[in-house]
Amino acid sequence: MSDDRPTDAHLCGQLYAALEVLQRLGDIDFRALGRENTRLRASKRPRTEMTTPLHTVGKSLHWARMRGKGAAAGAVFRTVPDLMPSTKDLPGALNPDQQQEFLRGREAGLEAIRKITGAAGAAVVP
Repeated sequence: MSDDRPTDAHLCGQLYAALEVLQRLGDIDFRALGRENTRLRASKRPRTEMTTPLHTVGKSLHWARMRGKGAAAGAVFRTVPDLMPSTKDLPGALNPDQQQEFLRGREAGLEAIRKITGAAGAAVVP
């Protein structure tokens, strides 16, 4: 891994932020990723908590477009490939330091989403 690429834990946090915002924009799955308990579980076991939302990211995009939030959702959707960790799959478990890095990555991801979506996404970015 190169020195300029974030850690996999950080990337998973950023990816989590993108999936969380897409769920909010699409108003699907009861916005499960926006819940603190889900976020904390994902910081410990990204593969367990994030695989299904990752597999259904197209559903989130579709429903966001149906709700008139397609521009913001499209901007977030386009970030997903660059947020994938360097490993073949999402990490199965993160140690406590990596969990903190995941949470910092989520915050960085939310800040990046605020910038790319502007007013269109401001209402749904926590």
